[in-house]
Amino acid sequence: MNIPLKKHHADWIAEQVRVGRYASETEAIEDALAAMIADDEDVLRLREKLRRSEEDIAAGRVVPADDAFFDRLHKRVEAIAAEKRK
Repeated sequence: MNIPLKKHHADWIAEQVRVGRYASETEAIEDALAAMIADDEDVLRLREKLRRSEEDIAAGRVVPADDAFFDRLHKRVEAIAAEKRK
């Protein structure tokens, strides 16, 4: 597969190979594609979490995030931290 690249992309890839970050242009492109795929998968996971959160809100499965909530949360975190220090 031959894919023409814009000059600044080709220059960046060549520089990465030149400085030893990648052994070849192919390796640099494969790494870039792997990063894009991972990012896409992260976005899909976040969208699914958002969808479930919206369903929970619509169904009333929520906890008010008032000062009392954060006070309880802070106490729980402190208790866990204290336990780990033992």
